[in-house]
Amino acid sequence: MDARIGDEPPYLADGRVKPRPNRVMRAVRIFFLVILPLALLGGAVVGFGYLRATRPVVPVERQSERPRMVQVVTAEPQAVQPMLLLYGQIVAGRSVDLRALVAGEIVSASPNLVEGGRVAQGEELLRIDPFAYEGALIRARADLTETRARIAELEARVRQEENAIERAREQFEIGEREVERLDQLSQTGASTVRAVDEARLRFSQTQASLESRENQLAIFEAQRQQFAAALERQEFALRQAERTLSDTTLRAPFDAFVSNPAAEPGKLVSANDRIATLAASDRLEARFALSDAQYGQLAERGDLMDRPVIVTWRAGRTTVEREARLTRIAPQVSDASFAAFAVLDDGDTGLDVLRPGAFVEVRMADRVYENAITLPPAALYENAVFVIEDARLVRVPIEILTHSEAGVVVQGDIAAGAQILSSRLTAASTGQLVEIRP
Repeated sequence: MDARIGDEPPYLADGRVKPRPNRVMRAVRIFFLVILPLALLGGAVVGFGYLRATRPVVPVERQSERPRMVQVVTAEPQAVQPMLLLYGQIVAGRSVDLRALVAGEIVSASPNLVEGGRVAQGEELLRIDPFAYEGALIRARADLTETRARIAELEARVRQEENAIERAREQFEIGEREVERLDQLSQTGASTVRAVDEARLRFSQTQASLESRENQLAIFEAQRQQFAAALERQEFALRQAERTLSDTTLRAPFDAFVSNPAAEPGKLVSANDRIATLAASDRLEARFALSDAQYGQLAERGDLMDRPVIVTWRAGRTTVEREARLTRIAPQVSDASFAAFAVLDDGDTGLDVLRPGAFVEVRMADRVYENAITLPPAALYENAVFVIEDARLVRVPIEILTHSEAGVVVQGDIAAGAQILSSRLTAASTGQLVEIRP
């Protein structure tokens, strides 16, 4: 039989007849490779659907909402004048660098002229060797005495010359009358020309003597002015020598604490060398800072100066509290704050233990805020608080007025008696269920 077109050739490459495939084996192969996997897959799908449709239904119990335990404060709107809690330090109201006024060797020093020592006004602190300055004072006194003696001598010569001038004027007048009389007599022939000439010569000599004495008196007057100027210089030199001698002794200008002493007996000092720094002990002040907002609030009323202040110093178990009064504000603003100074009142206690540099708390009354509420800082959630209504939180916006020692002063649409959340919750929100802790 001839092979059909498109059929495989009946012979192999070596010429043998190609064997025909077994049809039964082909059917078995198709069953296991195709039909059986499809049947298993369909059965699985049908079984899953049956099991899902016939599964038992388990009832789900919804978990009930649990409230958060919180603490609250009761709103009491009222006029509030909070106390500002500020911090500062004690400073000396006045201090001075004590310096040597003259040069020389220190021969004595006060036992109180030490670090931390306390000196009283007028107390002798040190003495510089006065030998050279005592000699200068002696010379000034001697020069002044000599000048005064010369003036006394000149005064005597002036008086003498004035008396001589008075006698010379009398002689001048006599000679003048004699010349006139002899002239008249010579005209009548009662006197000779020679007698008249002799009288005129004597008159001329008397006139010359008077003029000479008057000129000498003018010289004495000029010398008197010179001696007066010299006397004034000598008197000033004497006062200067006395003051320089007194400057060899340094005294405390006011009651003060001593710091940075640099004087011991035997030490040579020059004029203007620093001896110690004195800080007034009878005028201590508290220096503290007011922020821009605090300064503006206080200055708004116009009575910032002379405002009472309470200054407290704490050191371990020791607490010193003093009253003070605001006296001045620094002329310049530094780091957006105003430096304020309050003078501590002088009392029987407190000032003896306080020292410049001690850190203190300062309490000062703020302005009065109407219809305000004071809350603890934990009650604030940014610019809002949470009010509890029907056991749930309700967010209410507020305005922060100021911070005080008692808490934060705020204003808002909060009714009197409302309960405000004062606990910190990590995710506080409106509608959250809460329970007030007893």
